[in-house]
Formats: sequence, structure tokens, C-alpha cells
Amino acid sequence: MHVRKTSFVFALTFMFSLLGVIVKSSSVPVVNSSTATLYVNPQTTVGTLGQNFTVNIEISDVVDLYGWEFRLRWDSTILEALNVTEGPFLKQGGDTFFCSKINNTAGYMIVDCTLLGNVPGVNGDGTLAIVEFYVETIGDCVLDLYGTILVNSVEQPIEHTAVDGYYYTSIHDVAVINLAASGSSVNVTVANQGTHTETFNVSTYYTRLTDPLIGTQTVTLELGANITLTFTWTPPAYGRYEILAEASIVEGETDTADNIRTIIIYVGYGGSNTGSHKSESLNGYHMAVFVFVLFMPVMMLIFRKNREISLFDIPATALKQSLYDNPPNHLNTWQEWTRRQPI
Repeated sequence: MHVRKTSFVFALTFMFSLLGVIVKSSSVPVVNSSTATLYVNPQTTVGTLGQNFTVNIEISDVVDLYGWEFRLRWDSTILEALNVTEGPFLKQGGDTFFCSKINNTAGYMIVDCTLLGNVPGVNGDGTLAIVEFYVETIGDCVLDLYGTILVNSVEQPIEHTAVDGYYYTSIHDVAVINLAASGSSVNVTVANQGTHTETFNVSTYYTRLTDPLIGTQTVTLELGANITLTFTWTPPAYGRYEILAEASIVEGETDTADNIRTIIIYVGYGGSNTGSHKSESLNGYHMAVFVFVLFMPVMMLIFRKNREISLFDIPATALKQSLYDNPPNHLNTWQEWTRRQPI
């Protein structure tokens, strides 16, 4: 009986591993244990990018468990299975044989375990296996527990239910996604780009010699939500201002580059203009002043240099050239022209 039982269980396990088929024959009685449950624990797992985490495959309310098999499937673009080890539950009944196969390309594993020898099965609750994953990218997926088989000590299947698990990546990330300002108000749009509800402060500043604070407002955003806040301010004088909006860093946040945003505005001089945080914009008044100041010294220099030439010299030079080109009577013509010029 000892040899027969061991050989049967190994053959059953090997067949299921190769074919992945659950066979329920009407000629083989099924142990009615409607409360037996095979499940992923915890039911929902939150991971962090670049980190490892583990889940347990557990059994509850089982009677006379001698051997088991399960398959687990996941999204291989998000997670990589590193290892699977036997849990302590079945070892309570004696020596065991444990084997597993992991396929990270397709994103699944096959895991089997059985007691050895002519011994009774194990009753109760416990951990069958521990699975370790590595988080490759941000995302979420089902940890699909399927193809499950439970066998008792008299070589009969045990009826049970299987419950999947769920995984998602934990992200803390808030951002300032838009900033607009005028001479009387500043509008800041902030967003929660993470996976947790966050509470944080949003502050705005202007720069003119010093960095005075325009105001601070505290907001609470659920994941995926955004809100536009309006800050009222009164510029102390006309001029050029840098407006800065800042969302405070929340606990666990790693992407902080988008927590600050700046723009340049001009207050007064016929209105205010806004620009992006990468460039400034000039209104017509500033452009005219800029051109005038730039070219004024050059214009003055040219005018002054021209004044050094006598007004008499300009037409006289032209007349001399004309008389030179037409020699007859040129001396008398020249003398008559010069006599008539005002002193």
C-alpha cells in the first residue's frame, strides 16, 4: 500500500504538470469540503517600482490534504517572478516532495507538492507556498490562481474554491500642471498623478528683489484628480515679475521635478502679459523703449559727425566736379557761383 500510494500521487502530479488538466471522473468520489479555499494572501498587494514583494498561496478549512497543485499567472511586463518556496502547512504531515516551474516570458508558474509514504493528510489552515516577485514597471494586474488540484490520503480529489489576488504599484506623485497670472490674481492647477489620496500645500510667490509669498492653500486630492486654485495678489509696483507655484512634496514621492512651475509676467505699461516658464513675452511699449535706447547713441553720433561738414561744402563739391567734367569757361562760372553764396 505504501508503494502504491506514493506512485499514484507522483503519477497524478506529473500528469497534471504536463497537461494542466483537471479531471473529475464520475466514478471517483469527491470529498465534499465546500468550505476548503485556496487563495492568494494578501488579496491586494501594493508594490514599489524596483522593489521585491512576496505573496502566500494559502489554504483554509481543508480536511485530509495529502497533495496539491496550483498555477499562478501575472502580467510579465509589470512583474518578474524570482522564486517560489514550499510553505510549512503540508510538512506538518511528514516528508514532502516539492517542485515548481517558472516561465517569466509567458508570465505563469506551475507548483506541485505531495506528502511521501503511507501517512494521513493534514487538516486546517496554512501556507502552501511563498512566491517572490520583482516590480519591473508601474502598473496593475491580477494574480490569477487557476488549475488548482487538492488530493486526500485515499487518492480522491478535494472539492474547493480558488480566489485570485490583485497587484498594483504604489505611487506618491503630485504636480503643478498649469500656471497663469495677471496683475491681480494667480491661477494654479495641481494634479494627483499617484495612486493614493494626498493632502498637500500649494504656495505661490513673486520675485522682485525679494521673494514674498502670495499665499498658501491646502488641498486634498484623490488619485487622478486635479483642481485649479486662485490666489489674489496686489503687485507693489509696475514691472517684471517671476511668478512661482509650488506643491509641497508628499511622503514617499520620488518624482518632484514637476512640483514647481514658474512664469514671467509684466505688470502695468498698458496691460500685463504672461509667458511660460521657459520664455518671456514683451509688450509693444517695452519693445519701443528697447529699440529707442539701443539706437539713440548711434543716431546722435551720426548727426554730430555730419554737422562737422559745412553746408557750403556739399553743393560746392558737386559743382566743382561738374565744371571739371565740362572745361570751357569753368573758371568764370566757378567765380560767379562763389560770389553769390551767403557769408
